Amino acid sequence: MRNFIITILFLLLFVTSALFFAQNDSLVAINYFAGKTEWQLNWVMVLCLVAGFLLGVASLFGSLMATKIKLKQAQNKLDKHQKELNSLRALPVKGEY
Repeated sequence: MRNFIITILFLLLFVTSALFFAQNDSLVAINYFAGKTEWQLNWVMVLCLVAGFLLGVASLFGSLMATKIKLKQAQNKLDKHQKELNSLRALPVKGEY
């Protein structure tokens, strides 16, 4: 049932996007440093969406790498402490209790 609802929502989103894409076909002028060009508005919106998605993924990738580095450092520290604890457990008990 869950997969059916997800499929219906995906199809609804796809149809809505296609209709929105089809209705925004007017030409817009894009001025940049080297010149000027005209594109259809729907392609400009798709390009901006893709560029925003890629920038978001790139920023998350940096955060993910920093988290992985911290995790590796914590695992190394845990291994070091685990080895120290095991060596202390192996020592004979001295003294009277």
